[in-house]
Amino acid sequence: MNTDDLYSDNLGSQLNQLGSIASDSLDAAMDTDTLEMDGQGADVQDTVDDQEEDDEEFLEDDLSILMRAWVNERNAPDLLEYEGTTIENLMELVDFQTQKIKSQPPMIANIIKVDVDRVKYLVRSYLRTRLAKIEQHAMHYTRDDMYKERMSQNELEYAKGFVSLEEKHMRRSFLDQLPPHLRGLDETAGNGMNMVTKPNLDAAVFCRVRTNVGEFQFDTSEDPILMKRNNIFITRYNIIRNLLEDGKVELI
Repeated sequence: MNTDDLYSDNLGSQLNQLGSIASDSLDAAMDTDTLEMDGQGADVQDTVDDQEEDDEEFLEDDLSILMRAWVNERNAPDLLEYEGTTIENLMELVDFQTQKIKSQPPMIANIIKVDVDRVKYLVRSYLRTRLAKIEQHAMHYTRDDMYKERMSQNELEYAKGFVSLEEKHMRRSFLDQLPPHLRGLDETAGNGMNMVTKPNLDAAVFCRVRTNVGEFQFDTSEDPILMKRNNIFITRYNIIRNLLEDGKVELI
């Protein structure tokens, strides 16, 4: 099967999914109208909301995934998981569309080029955001196994090279002029302060709930709070960090 057939099949599959979702939503609405206005109405509405939530998750494409990862990356204080598979899929699509432009009329070619440039900008901004974070806390990220697993191979090599160049620069600039016991770059002071900077995991962030979480304990001194879909909260990043990694919330 060639590339045109593959994208044609994908388009047909997405159209069928959209038709099925529209049909299901219409059936759910008709069923809701025929019900009596009693305690069962709330249960039916919850079922419809859950169905819509599942449909949106099922239809999410690579561009939406990368866009959400880009926003999360820009708002999170530490380095998040690298969306390698998503970027590979989008770059393959960009290559395909770039080749397709050559055989299209000028107006259609311009429309396709705008979409291609939009995807390229998103990918570049996403990667630059991650590189800026890596440069800010390069030594910490290269020493923490969790963060090393979050980086791509190229990012890890870049981080190690950055640490090496930074260390050489500091030694040539002034460290070699100091006594040997003062030349360390990773020492810990008597008050516990470490020379290796780390991201502030207690920074305040805004988050939007993507799926119904239920009751969640934000603070041990407070009562649990019900986190429903589309609710927005401001809290410390470290509190909702696991929810973000599980995809239950997104940063805004």
